[in-house]
Amino acid sequence: MIIHIGRVSEMNIIVLSGGSGTRLWPLSTEAKPKQFLQIFADETGEPISMLQNVWHQLTRRGLHTRTVIATSASQRELILDQIGPAADLVLEPEKRDTFPAILLSVAYLVTHRGMSREEPVVVLPVDSRAEDRFYDLLEQLPDVLEQSGANLSLIGVRPTKPSDKYGYMLPKGPALPGEAVGIDRFHEKPSFEESAQLMAQGALWNCGVFCFRAGYLLDMLQQMGIAGTTYEELLLSYHRLDPRSFDYAVTEREPRVTAIVYEGRWKDLGTWCALTEEMKEPGPGPVYISEGSRNVHVVNELDIPAVVVGLSDVVVAASREGILVTRKDAGAELKETLRTMAGKELRGGSSEQWSRPLDSAVFADGVEVETRRLHMSKGQETVIDASEASGRKVTWMVLHGSAFVRKNEETFTAAAGQTFLLQQPDRAVVCALEPLDAIEITTEFR
Repeated sequence: MIIHIGRVSEMNIIVLSGGSGTRLWPLSTEAKPKQFLQIFADETGEPISMLQNVWHQLTRRGLHTRTVIATSASQRELILDQIGPAADLVLEPEKRDTFPAILLSVAYLVTHRGMSREEPVVVLPVDSRAEDRFYDLLEQLPDVLEQSGANLSLIGVRPTKPSDKYGYMLPKGPALPGEAVGIDRFHEKPSFEESAQLMAQGALWNCGVFCFRAGYLLDMLQQMGIAGTTYEELLLSYHRLDPRSFDYAVTEREPRVTAIVYEGRWKDLGTWCALTEEMKEPGPGPVYISEGSRNVHVVNELDIPAVVVGLSDVVVAASREGILVTRKDAGAELKETLRTMAGKELRGGSSEQWSRPLDSAVFADGVEVETRRLHMSKGQETVIDASEASGRKVTWMVLHGSAFVRKNEETFTAAAGQTFLLQQPDRAVVCALEPLDAIEITTEFR
């Protein structure tokens, strides 16, 4: 099927940016998900994130003015810090996967931007990286939708190698670059052997980019028995929506699907292996990699050096959340490893002592603030060290319980409601006198 592209139709765009990216732990966390990590570089060499890269591509084409970003409320400040007040955000009241997030975004576009039922909507994930030609095809999706008579139009990426990390779509006929083809069926993340067989049959990667008319999803809302289709009405009913992906709920069940074929550079940046392939340098931070090491990337957010000697094909990632050392081809195991780790006592530690991030923000002047919640059982100790970091302040607030604190040469007891501050050259040891809960706020002045 050849689609004749004339003018590019106007379209509305939904950028999906609600995930936490646990496969990129320890840098990607609930407090600062992967799409905000500034580990790429733009044309001028300045560090940028996945989100900033996608926003830059849309801005160059003037598409950012017709774009909304679907995200969670916890990511609001991170997005505004990185791309500014021009971002129009659709904030989910709770995480319920991509299908509910897209429904909510469509309702927002109709209610607050006056979008009609016939207008096309393009959905774009934030965690992929592609060249300009990919975005040229993205602009053509509304015309593909109109001329093909389909209910969904997608971008299908020509696979470069068999992979069990992506979903596949099998076309009904020859899939020629830049042309549209009907889709017969989908295969969600087949085995490596099955993916090789699908490639031999001409299958394409499903890159999560698709287009539909607004009325197509509004009709689904009515069929689901949701009262009202305005944004405010759907917010009140959001908890009733089943947490399902758009692929499972819609794409794989829709018989009238067309895809436009893309051949070129494209990558889903969901794993350390994929991410490091896009990094021009071994990684940021104080890092030394020996000459005998090959294909090694180190991303170090700590103030202490990370040294790699005699290793090959590995990723080392270090942050205050933890330290990861992994083979690049073992990314699929990380998610399950983290799930197993969460339920076990770590060697040398105790399941009764834990720390988890609550919030992280980077302000326009470069100041970074990270807030964590801590729990310690009676007799356990922790060290707070600001002695070598002139640009760091650490504030501790005891929420419940009490602790004995040795700060430099001073000793005192901190009880519930009390706060103490550390900055260069301070160093403190905190020992819980009873079960202790506290908040730790670390401020970095760059």
